[in-house]
Amino acid sequence: MKMQDLTDLYIVKLQEIYSAEQQGLEAMQQTVQAVTTPELQQGLSLHIDQTQQQIQRLEQLFDKLGAQPGGEVNLGMQGLVQEAQRLMGQDASPEALEAGLLACQQAMEHYEIAGYGTARTYAQLLGDDEAVQLLDQTLGEEKRADDQLTQIAQQINVQAMNA
Repeated sequence: MKMQDLTDLYIVKLQEIYSAEQQGLEAMQQTVQAVTTPELQQGLSLHIDQTQQQIQRLEQLFDKLGAQPGGEVNLGMQGLVQEAQRLMGQDASPEALEAGLLACQQAMEHYEIAGYGTARTYAQLLGDDEAVQLLDQTLGEEKRADDQLTQIAQQINVQAMNA
């Protein structure tokens, strides 16, 4: 796709986010199986469900724009997912592994927050109030997920320190 204006850039940004969400979803599904702390399992399970809804919202936006969600693999998220996968392959105590996976998950959340914030700004500039609302809803969910992970990390990081 040739980018000639903000609409084209907006579509590319949405495609990047879509790829990031798909990769993040798969990573969370792997991570939830690798952790044992109930609060972390519950938080990840909740965010898996939210991510599936977020992907559906993105698909709504693509339909409205007459664009396809496909695009290139989001290399930023790919790198973050690879970090988590590498960590899961380490010989680590459960406490250290969970603390590390939490850090990886928060990095993914921060990456998504940045992407959604940018897409929302583009939608605002393009006057698409419906898209702004959908993107803002998702942005709020991502921020709340990050806050929840921060709360869980306070407990798990101490456990890793004392392991």
